[in-house]
Amino acid sequence: EPVAAPVVAAPPAAEADDGTMVRINLRLPAHLKGRAEGAAAEEGLSVNAWLVRAVSVALDGGGRASAPGRGKDSGGRGFTGWVR
Repeated sequence: EPVAAPVVAAPPAAEADDGTMVRINLRLPAHLKGRAEGAAAEEGLSVNAWLVRAVSVALDGGGRASAPGRGKDSGGRGFTGWVR
């Protein structure tokens, strides 16, 4: 079974987050749940925080789709992470 590379993303942009939280139920196959728990633990995140980041990246690139070094013309070079 192939292993996905870790995803590094910045937190969502502040203007997109009004602080409102909603609850959803997510049903995952047991093998995906275990992999998500492992990935979250490796990054020192809760499973919830890891899933929020994964959804954000999947939907809009984590708010960094136009960041330098990203996209098809970047030649494979990229910048990851964020600074406070």
